[in-house]
Amino acid sequence: MESRPYIFCLVPPELEKELLGPLRKHFADDPYVAVLVERRTEDPKPHLVPAGGERHRRAPVAQRDLLRSLPPKLRDEAANLRFVQRMEPLGRRHQEATTDELVAQIQRGDPEAASELWWRVNERVRVRLRSRLGDVEAARAERGSLGRILDALDGYESDPDRPFTTWLDEVVDRYAAEQLAA
Repeated sequence: MESRPYIFCLVPPELEKELLGPLRKHFADDPYVAVLVERRTEDPKPHLVPAGGERHRRAPVAQRDLLRSLPPKLRDEAANLRFVQRMEPLGRRHQEATTDELVAQIQRGDPEAASELWWRVNERVRVRLRSRLGDVEAARAERGSLGRILDALDGYESDPDRPFTTWLDEVVDRYAAEQLAA
């Protein structure tokens, strides 16, 4: 499997001159992270779709938290940065993999394994978020919850007495509690 970036550090255009160089230097040895200037903007007005036409849908995105990976002198700017991981299209390569095998693949840097895991657990996560946050807030929290799950996988240890779903529920519940407190 070739190494290519799948996590993107997005720098606001107004901070490009100040942050782009130091961040690119910091992540230069990480083949999975690319530092880019954020060019997309939120479109405040909905587009009308002609009859029979479909709107282009973007791939699901996980909001990642890579604050710990930043050097101390750049951590003050963390609130201005976004780390996102675009989910790869779902393929057949991991369809027979167990959950523990998927986790191991994700920990080794396989973005396709992350897509497979999300496909398997997303309904459980959505239901859990809705029960804790309500429909509107749960929809807003989904990207962040996916990122939190992927970020927390480094601490996941397979344990036959503690199923993955128990671990997953605990991660989602902590994330929901943080959203409620914010």
